[in-house]
Amino acid sequence: MATDVREQKFNSRWLFLVILLLAILIATLIINLNKTNNFAERVIGTVTVDNGDEKINWGRYQTVNVNLTDSYKIMKSGIYHLTGSIPDGSITIDITKEDVVKLILDNVTIKNSTGPAISCLDGDDLVIELVGENSLEDGAEYSGNLNEDIEGALYSRADLTFEGDGILNLTGNYQDGIVAKDDLKIKSGTYNITAADDAIRGKDSVYILNGDFKLESTADAIKSTNETTAGKGFILIENGTFDIKSGAKGIKAINSILIYGGEYEINSYDDAIHSNNYVGIIDGEIKIDSGDDGIHADRELIIDGGNIVIEKSYEALEAQAVTIYDGEISLISSDDGINAGGGADGSSMNRMGANPFDADENCVLTINGGDIYINAAGDGVDSNGYLYFNGGKVIVDGPTNNGNGALDSGIDIVMNGGEVIAIGASGMAEDLGSGSTIYNISIYFKTTELAGTKVEIKDSDGKTILNHTSAKSFNHIAAGSEDFIPTKTYTIYIDDEEYESFTISNIVTTVGNSYDIMKQRR
Repeated sequence: MATDVREQKFNSRWLFLVILLLAILIATLIINLNKTNNFAERVIGTVTVDNGDEKINWGRYQTVNVNLTDSYKIMKSGIYHLTGSIPDGSITIDITKEDVVKLILDNVTIKNSTGPAISCLDGDDLVIELVGENSLEDGAEYSGNLNEDIEGALYSRADLTFEGDGILNLTGNYQDGIVAKDDLKIKSGTYNITAADDAIRGKDSVYILNGDFKLESTADAIKSTNETTAGKGFILIENGTFDIKSGAKGIKAINSILIYGGEYEINSYDDAIHSNNYVGIIDGEIKIDSGDDGIHADRELIIDGGNIVIEKSYEALEAQAVTIYDGEISLISSDDGINAGGGADGSSMNRMGANPFDADENCVLTINGGDIYINAAGDGVDSNGYLYFNGGKVIVDGPTNNGNGALDSGIDIVMNGGEVIAIGASGMAEDLGSGSTIYNISIYFKTTELAGTKVEIKDSDGKTILNHTSAKSFNHIAAGSEDFIPTKTYTIYIDDEEYESFTISNIVTTVGNSYDIMKQRR
């Protein structure tokens, strides 16, 4: 009897352990499956997408067919299938706040010399379906009898939604191209927009599910501006192709910008992607040429995947807190490559005080993964507070001047994983930190090595641990690798010739010293 009791207890323990292990495995799987969504939720936070257009029962409305020849006014809910052209006039929608209208633009051409081509003065929802190729153009000046806030070739005070597979060619001569004073949603279609001010503006939000966009604007290309309503003033893009040339910022939001995917080529005079709060990039192919910052968030920037190439910028990535989980990232900057500096940015033409030197515990730069290359004239990887390397591969071709460093932190640098090679001038050089858990080295070279120099570090068995061919001249390298083992000997090779051997003795092992370089300068 006692044996049966013991067996039951033994079996119960095993059953409990099996259930516990299964629970852990399931929880781990769920965490991995929802990893990206959790990051997205963290960034997007309190914003709410308005999908009111999907709740409309259009089956209750008859379709009115209209062949346009002159200005046309709509005063009640319904579906209006428009064809034809208006040489000098407009479509005006003047309905109550509860009314809804669907316009089917079917190879329509509208030009208005004294106002917008299409204006919706009130209403709950305006849905525009694109069929064939459509052209809208407003006048360079608006007549005095229009409300002063009407400032776009296609203007709506109601929530505005675009759908269909057609083309919209739009010219905003007065100010903006498309203006929605509430929420703007684009499901599909092709959009070729030229604007004297902003190309696309949704005050409460801009939500793009898909589409092809070619945008040329004197000011911002895509913009959301509501700063007074909680959860509004955001831009959410799930997919699409974007060819953007802007005289100010490329994509700008007062609140948050969240990019799930898509293909982007942005050439901007100011920041290419800018948010006054958060930017989250989950995926996508992004190519940037910026006159100021490549991607800037006043508060937090999160990158988890995608291919980001910034070919020109003042600072490539900037936010108070920057976290990179994954992605193929290549950055070129005339100042810092990645900067956790905090606060609103200024123009690259007037940057005095833009990057304060005071240590700030709220400034945190964390790299958990990804393949990152940085070519920076200023600091390569810079944080006014903490700098953490937890995974991934980071290569920095840093500054050639001694007023900046390939690595720079206001408080501390800690390496817990991954691989780092940071090359640059020695004047402000920092190592990867004595508080790190990964062994790392700080090499001061006897002479300045030229651009194009190949540096390789091998262990005593001839295995290559680290290697890089520098894009610029340098006399210091900070490098860390999980393959560095204490008490083991390693050899540095310069252009395949043996330079010096060293033994890993501490978390930070220093090779050479800065005095040799100081002598060289004298």
